[in-house]
Amino acid sequence: MIVFAACAAALSAWLFIPLRSQGRLGVLVAHESGIRQPNGRLGSFMSIAENFGSRRRRAMSEQREGTLRAIAALVAELKAGHSPEAALINVGPQCWPFAYRAAIAHGDTTEALSRDSHLRPELRALAACWQVGLNTGAGLASSIASLYLALRAQQETRAHLEAELAGPRATAVTLGFLPVIGIGLGYILGAEPLTWFFSSLFGFATLLVGSGLTLLGLWWTSRIAGGVEAML
Repeated sequence: MIVFAACAAALSAWLFIPLRSQGRLGVLVAHESGIRQPNGRLGSFMSIAENFGSRRRRAMSEQREGTLRAIAALVAELKAGHSPEAALINVGPQCWPFAYRAAIAHGDTTEALSRDSHLRPELRALAACWQVGLNTGAGLASSIASLYLALRAQQETRAHLEAELAGPRATAVTLGFLPVIGIGLGYILGAEPLTWFFSSLFGFATLLVGSGLTLLGLWWTSRIAGGVEAML
C-alpha cells in the first residue's frame, strides 16, 4: 500500500509539476498576457480536458459574434441614411433570413425579426427596437447602436466567464480519468484490478458504484457551469 501511494505521488508530480525554469516562465508569461497555457508534462491532456464538450459552446459563441457583426453593420447602414428595409437587405440574409425576405417583399419586418429570434435570441431585443422605431419614428440607428453596445458588453462578460469556468471543467474531466490511471498503476505494481472487478460480485458492484459516481461528478460539474452561463 505504501509503495502504491509513493508511485502515485511520484507519477502525479512527474505529470503535473513543470520541472524546467522555462516551463515556469511560460506559465508566468501566459498569466500576464491573459493566454491560458497548460503546465507540466500533462499539458496536452489538460488542453484536451479543458476543451472537453466545448464544441457546442464555441458554436454558440461564434453565432453570437456573427449576430453582433450583423447588428453593427445594420447600425452603419442606418447612420449612412438608408431606410430600415434597405439596411436589412444590404447587410444580407445570413443573420436574419426571414427579415431579409420580408424586406425584399415589403412585408412586416418586425414580425420577421421575431421569427429569426427563435434561432438567434439576440434578435429579440432588436425586434423590439425595430418595432418602437418604426411605430414612433424614434431614432432607430441610435437605439440599435445602444443595443449593440449592451450586447457587446454582455458577450465580453460571457467570454470572461467561459474562461473562468474552463479550469473547473478541465479539473473535473482530469479527475474523471484518474481511476483509469489508478487501474494502470495497479497493473504496473503486479496486481490485476480488472480481474478483481469482474471475478466477484463485490468487485463488480465496486466498479459500478465508482463509475456511476465519476459520471455523476462530471454531469454535476457541467450542470453547475451551465447554470452559471445561463444566468447571462
